Amino acid sequence: MRTSVRPPALTLGAIAIAAACHSAPPPPPPVIAPLSDSASAALQWVQANAVPIAVGDSSAPGADAARLAALAGDARIIGISELTEGTHQFPSVVQRALFALADADGIRGVAVQVPMAEAMEVDRFVRTGNGDPKRLLHALGSWRWETPEMLALVESLRDRNRGRSAERQIGFYGFEIPTAAHAVAVVNSLPDSIAGAPLKAWFRREYGCVLSDEAARFGREGRASDSAFWRRCGTVATAAVDSIVALRARVGAVRSAQIAFVEEMARLVQHHVMTGLQYLTRQDANAEHVLYLANSLGPDAKLLVWGGDVEMGRLALDSATVQTGLSLGKKLGEKYRAIAFLVGDGTLRARPGAFGRNGQPTDPTTVTLAPPRPGTFEEVFSRVSLGAYFVDMRSLPADVAGAWLRGPRPARLISEVYAAPAAQLFQTPLEFPKFFDAVAFVRHVTAVR
Repeated sequence: MRTSVRPPALTLGAIAIAAACHSAPPPPPPVIAPLSDSASAALQWVQANAVPIAVGDSSAPGADAARLAALAGDARIIGISELTEGTHQFPSVVQRALFALADADGIRGVAVQVPMAEAMEVDRFVRTGNGDPKRLLHALGSWRWETPEMLALVESLRDRNRGRSAERQIGFYGFEIPTAAHAVAVVNSLPDSIAGAPLKAWFRREYGCVLSDEAARFGREGRASDSAFWRRCGTVATAAVDSIVALRARVGAVRSAQIAFVEEMARLVQHHVMTGLQYLTRQDANAEHVLYLANSLGPDAKLLVWGGDVEMGRLALDSATVQTGLSLGKKLGEKYRAIAFLVGDGTLRARPGAFGRNGQPTDPTTVTLAPPRPGTFEEVFSRVSLGAYFVDMRSLPADVAGAWLRGPRPARLISEVYAAPAAQLFQTPLEFPKFFDAVAFVRHVTAVR
């Protein structure tokens, strides 16, 4: 299940009140206020170091490919956080970065904050064309993935992969495992004519351990008994992989190709159980899933990871909200890079702060962003002459410009819920390069369709 950063209940109530009190026509656009001397120096540094992004044209050559490769360096995992969600432009930014790094730096896939087993079906489509991409995106479980923009991204991956060898293709993955039910169902779907009735019966009987006690959360409730239960399940999961590998060796090439996808799912079940037995936190488990994906692509494979809100940042919003990027940074050090996606103005798709009759936020709709607030990163980034750009924040100058850009300083954090009249509530302090190594910025955005 995707973890979003949402305002607490009291804050949502404040949003509703603020929205109700601002039903009058909006005021005229504010006069653009002058920047402070330090903010002006920061603007000059960003202007001099920004690299334009060819948003909407993933195949266009440009300086951003070389600069992105320089940013990635020898990092194995490159995380990009969608701090402002619901924009039409962000999937294009991901696609541009993904294709540029694939050509210049050998990146092998993109992992999105969705269930791993269901995302493997999308991966099979982008590699082989097998399946209906609209149906597969629907199975990821959120309206955020059922958009023309996501469909275009997935279809662009399919077009790029067509005719390429497996080691030159770009994969599509998820990095969360709320349940292994789909993976188990795929293994159990092997026809008797391929697997044989005895092996099929064994799968149905023994794999039940993965499904029957997932609610126990791998020992977090009743550790002793659950540990014994899941240790046995680990033995079963390993035996299942061994059985499928042996089965592939016994059948012909055509049937071996059919079994290969089932083997992927069986290995995912094994990883799911073994990871669960470590009693990991959410962020540490997600980090293990990301590394599992990278390792499955090869010992030196690189992966682009797309996280919602600040998920890929090296930060904790509070003691209970720790991000996957923080765990990846601790595990990988300089082998991990984090990029923050920020925007200037425009529209996005979000749930307004007002509530419906059932007490839940209203359905997502198109909402207009309030102008960047004074003293925020967006106030400075919006004044750069480029409409869309990357800027590497790892080598900030040792002067007032660098001090301003290091922060901490507010930036927008919008995860599904947003109300412009209460824009001040949708801010979080960022520090560069402590939290993020770079920024991807789009000055004017439109709502995802």
